[in-house]
Amino acid sequence: MPRYAYLLGSLTLVGCAVGTFANGDGKQGFGSDGGGYSLNGDGGSMASGASVIYAHSDTELYSLDPTTSVMTDIGPFDDGSGNLSAITDLAVNDTGDVWVNSESAIYRATLPNGQGPVTLSLVANIALGSGQYFYALGFAPAGVLGSGETLVAGDNNGVLYAIATNGQTTELGSFGTNSSGSTYELSGDVMFFMQSGTPRGLATVRTCSKSGTCDTTNDILAEINVPAMTTAYQTKTVAASLTKQLLGSGTGYGRLFGIGAWNNQVFAFSRTSGDTPAQLIAIDGTGTGQVVQSFSQISGGWSGAGVTTTATVTILPN
Repeated sequence: MPRYAYLLGSLTLVGCAVGTFANGDGKQGFGSDGGGYSLNGDGGSMASGASVIYAHSDTELYSLDPTTSVMTDIGPFDDGSGNLSAITDLAVNDTGDVWVNSESAIYRATLPNGQGPVTLSLVANIALGSGQYFYALGFAPAGVLGSGETLVAGDNNGVLYAIATNGQTTELGSFGTNSSGSTYELSGDVMFFMQSGTPRGLATVRTCSKSGTCDTTNDILAEINVPAMTTAYQTKTVAASLTKQLLGSGTGYGRLFGIGAWNNQVFAFSRTSGDTPAQLIAIDGTGTGQVVQSFSQISGGWSGAGVTTTATVTILPN
């Protein structure tokens, strides 16, 4: 896709705290030359002090400051091969390091100092079953799946797996069924964070009928049952369901392929669908979504998103 070396937009979310975003030169806002991208020394916070929410298309990485809702192009993914597969999701660990995945591999990303190529280093090829590919990625906090942080990925069958750094997988479970017998399948993304000292997780899921037809217009925000995930990992027994609760009956928007959260809102990033371009959706604690902005410039739409596991998130009840 073409690179956009310009500001995509200054957005103000309903119900979201609004602040200022300082460039490295101390000035507020961003210039049109793409040089407004600024991180603090820890690699995981914007100049405003909020955690960075990263979002990406198949080929390009962007950042969102959740306090000002300013989104900026960082640059294209580049593994040096010239034939990199589409990047399907992104995860950020507790120190702000960015990891991404394709359908079959995991990479660690090195961000540019300013705007430029995002260098990818191959960590491992994921061990795949027949017809299997991966598109969701998130870091589980330390202690959930072992002593350190562990990557959790979702596949095209809606199942979550722990992914070791050598690419080996451990099946954890899927999201169960509703009272009508329809399954809840992973729609696009997972994320994990600590809330009041407790590890919590969120996912966007969709309902799929017994015939295999899935609702692609009304994704539901679900809380992941982290203790069930831990038990599945420790006992090597797949959980019957990883859904702890559903936040409402649906966001009102489908194909939410990326999520990140800050304070009491989830920011969801949608794929292009028909004549509807890529969108940024704000989801509140009731699970209801609201369009913040559309992005016709991003061909194909958003592919994934992520935020550090140390982000301040309060959307779930304690």
